[in-house]
Amino acid sequence: MGLEEATSLMTRRHTTMVGILGLPDSGKTACLVSAYLLLAKGGFAGYDFADSATLMAFEQISRGSRHWTEGDEPGQLTTHTEMADDRQAGFLHLRLRRQKDDRFFDMLVPDLPGEWSKALIDKADSDRFAFLGSASVIWLMVDGRAFANPKTKGYATYRAEMLVERLSVILPTPGPRVILVPSWRDIGEFPADAYESICEVGRGHGMEIALAPIASFSFGDVEPGSGIAPLIDMTLNHGRAVPEFWPDNQSPSARTLGCFRSVA
Repeated sequence: MGLEEATSLMTRRHTTMVGILGLPDSGKTACLVSAYLLLAKGGFAGYDFADSATLMAFEQISRGSRHWTEGDEPGQLTTHTEMADDRQAGFLHLRLRRQKDDRFFDMLVPDLPGEWSKALIDKADSDRFAFLGSASVIWLMVDGRAFANPKTKGYATYRAEMLVERLSVILPTPGPRVILVPSWRDIGEFPADAYESICEVGRGHGMEIALAPIASFSFGDVEPGSGIAPLIDMTLNHGRAVPEFWPDNQSPSARTLGCFRSVA
């Protein structure tokens, strides 16, 4: 789905647009595939699949994950994302029904090449991320394997901090909520010191960064898809306070509309 189609959907229905950023191999496409497969088999805690305007696209990116057996796992379950238009984001659409109250939610999620985030970090190339101005939530995807390895943990943390720095420049004010999403949860817990370091950079730019580790696919004791449903639930539901429309402490002179009087 192109940007025009995504914009059309957002004008017709309340839609949550998610901005997904992350370097190559951070698990962006795998996360989307895992969510789709869980929904397809009714294994998504708290939500049911209701519809999608991009079913063919979901089928295409999930094809590789359907053809493997335990003991013969392929090195890569999803294909590398390639864009028909390298300057414009493409979006996947999901419509979900929340089981507890039958409320429907529309989501738009981009499936972007990791090279876009790499260019944002290394060259401040932000033109392709203009759509983030319409995002309600940002997922910062990071490769959990790099953080689990003491030899690569420091550099992985630095790159994540750089991505936060770049985001702070291009996001609107007030900005969308930000969630750090480490992949490969099945190989261990995300290091608390790395998370705190990334959060400290975020706080310096007015960002509070939540944490939602996932295991899109798992070859160990962790259930495949672990963390995906909580991530979606965190994305669609939040406790952010709604700002007061017209604060009582605002000066009368500033309350232009409140002071307006019709003249006969």
